[in-house]
Amino acid sequence: MNAHITTNQIDWNPILSRMKYIAGHSLPTYPGDLKAALLDHAGLTSHPKGEEAYQLAREMARLTTYCDPEIVYWFSRLVCLMNN
Repeated sequence: MNAHITTNQIDWNPILSRMKYIAGHSLPTYPGDLKAALLDHAGLTSHPKGEEAYQLAREMARLTTYCDPEIVYWFSRLVCLMNN
């Protein structure tokens, strides 16, 4: 993943850059707990809507590729809305 993505002053590249291709998978995967990483990175670990934003991002991603990079994308968009 070489696209540098910053949304609402949060640089999502550290999470995206950890994603790797795994044998048998056509899309990159985050090596660990993606939910924990996203909530921590956005500073939403103890935010009452953090978990809800993550679950909504997963549901949105499920409509298309349902891959980790897409979950990061939708989560970043939702966090942007939450912070405005």
